[in-house]
Amino acid sequence: MNNVDLILDAIYKKSPLQKKKIESFLRSKNISFKQEFEKFLSEYIGYLNENDMTIEYSVDSYLEMVNDMFKSQIKFMRTGEYPVSDVTDTINDIYNDESKMLSYMIGLALSQYLWSTHYEMFKHFSCSILENKGSITKYLEIGPGHGLFLKNAINVLDNDIKITAVDISKTSIKVSKSIINYFYPLKNINFVNADMLDLDINSTYDFIVMGEVIEHVENPESLLIKISKLLDKNGKAFLSTCVNCPMIDHVYHFRTVDEIRKMFHDCGLIIETERVLPVEELSMNEIINKKVTINYSAIVKKIQ
Repeated sequence: MNNVDLILDAIYKKSPLQKKKIESFLRSKNISFKQEFEKFLSEYIGYLNENDMTIEYSVDSYLEMVNDMFKSQIKFMRTGEYPVSDVTDTINDIYNDESKMLSYMIGLALSQYLWSTHYEMFKHFSCSILENKGSITKYLEIGPGHGLFLKNAINVLDNDIKITAVDISKTSIKVSKSIINYFYPLKNINFVNADMLDLDINSTYDFIVMGEVIEHVENPESLLIKISKLLDKNGKAFLSTCVNCPMIDHVYHFRTVDEIRKMFHDCGLIIETERVLPVEELSMNEIINKKVTINYSAIVKKIQ
């Protein structure tokens, strides 16, 4: 049994309801995706074993994340509100809880290849890194989380590129470090455990990545304005977030994609390319009326 079948079999045995959605996604993908997924799992299982984590732990972490999302969704459909509104609560209850945060990051890593929208955003990022490789000399990632985007960037970019990773969560930084140390033990990365808004950075960057971050803060405009200031004149940033997407640590509620676009523009950023990715295959009218989650990613530049 290959690693893909091993993981899927473990998920389906513990949560049969996952099978229909995952199988529907996998049937739409070609052989190259399946080979990519198998390669990812082969490498990732090696990382898990090296760090005293098992396949069963990764599956349990994924299903715990799914369950948290399901409970958040039920509350959202009943009240129209996200589970939390104060970022202090998420810092205390999740980001500073090493066990909870580790599980969250490991589960989220699996979702990159199990959820169609997460995979499409990942491909949007990886293609953009490849396309802009020649102009990148300084790279900043805010909220590296499970470390897979950072790992991909290191794999693509030249070895002498200066890379900085900033995360408010000590556990998240620890996970990111462990990922990079496992795959690139000689790579020198500047890891910073801090709130991005508290950092006084006297530098600009050619490429900035901030995936799935702005929905976690009360005032995303502050982060976006800072990104605009930190971008080099010809620099680009990969940003992702979501619409109507309740989760245990989501604080800011975007209700439409246009809200995101307007906020980017108001903060000095212009969209170059974007991906609008509803999690259900429905008409856009149904998606809006039923408040279906939409994942969103964009490559942006600063408005000159």
